[in-house]
Amino acid sequence: MVFHNLKSYDAHFVMKHFKKQYTALSRDQDDDEHKEAYGDIRATPLNGEKYLSFQVGNLRFIDSFQFLSTSLDNLVSLLLKSGRDKFIHTTKHLGDDDLVFAKGVYPYSYMTGPEKFTETQLPPIEAFYNTLEDESCPPKNYDRACEIWAHYDMKTMPDYHDHYLLSDVLLLADVFGNFRNSIYDQHRLPPSTL
Repeated sequence: MVFHNLKSYDAHFVMKHFKKQYTALSRDQDDDEHKEAYGDIRATPLNGEKYLSFQVGNLRFIDSFQFLSTSLDNLVSLLLKSGRDKFIHTTKHLGDDDLVFAKGVYPYSYMTGPEKFTETQLPPIEAFYNTLEDESCPPKNYDRACEIWAHYDMKTMPDYHDHYLLSDVLLLADVFGNFRNSIYDQHRLPPSTL
């Protein structure tokens, strides 16, 4: 599984909320003391809270930021220079409108609880304030969010939320897939090593 910026954000949440049931190992039933055991999670730590990669069972989690160390938005812009045909997954699921070829904008700080998912319109631009960077949402980004809402005929915040996540996953799949293919073409490194 490929995450962009896994070590700085997502790994912490994945590890914190991972359930033991997914790592259960079968043991011999004659062993009365240990009827159930749990497999070790193999990790390559950066420090006590950040992981460069980790593996649970057959699932290997890697950080694409280790290979492509810029924002997803920049990576999409760079790949777009090679042509829209490079976005196989994105165009298959979202079409080829100009709106799909950029990272979405999301009101992270505004989405404080489940009641926000009952809303039936996009929140105002102020709700898109980026508290991590201490920056307001640029009007052009908010305008694009409004265009996406209208273009995909969204009715609720869950519609917008799910589209944002789908768009992120598809864009990253296209960017990383093209990177992997390029590395293989140029250096004959098999994709399984990345």
